[in-house]
Amino acid sequence: MLVRDKRGFTLVEMLLSVSIWFMLCVTLLPQLMLIMTERRNTEIFNMGNQLLSEKLQEEYNGESTLNQVVKDGVTYTFSKNFNEKLYKWELCVTWENKLSKTYERCGYVNGE
Repeated sequence: MLVRDKRGFTLVEMLLSVSIWFMLCVTLLPQLMLIMTERRNTEIFNMGNQLLSEKLQEEYNGESTLNQVVKDGVTYTFSKNFNEKLYKWELCVTWENKLSKTYERCGYVNGE
């Protein structure tokens, strides 16, 4: 009786394992990219809120300068309008996220 020596993978076993890994990568990579994009959009949204808070504080202290701020490749644009209904100044910040959706957040400051 001959004894076979099995010390490794055959070509079929190797191709099968490679194809399983390939299928896993193909199904999981798009979801990973979507998760990374949403995470980046959340960071952009939080930065917009933080910048608006800082500009409102500057406006409250009387040292405001309205301008555009560029952080990590995203442009945040500030605008100031008088709200007739509330009799307050409305300070708004607008930006565009990685999915090309435009956001605007506003805060209010008492009139001068």
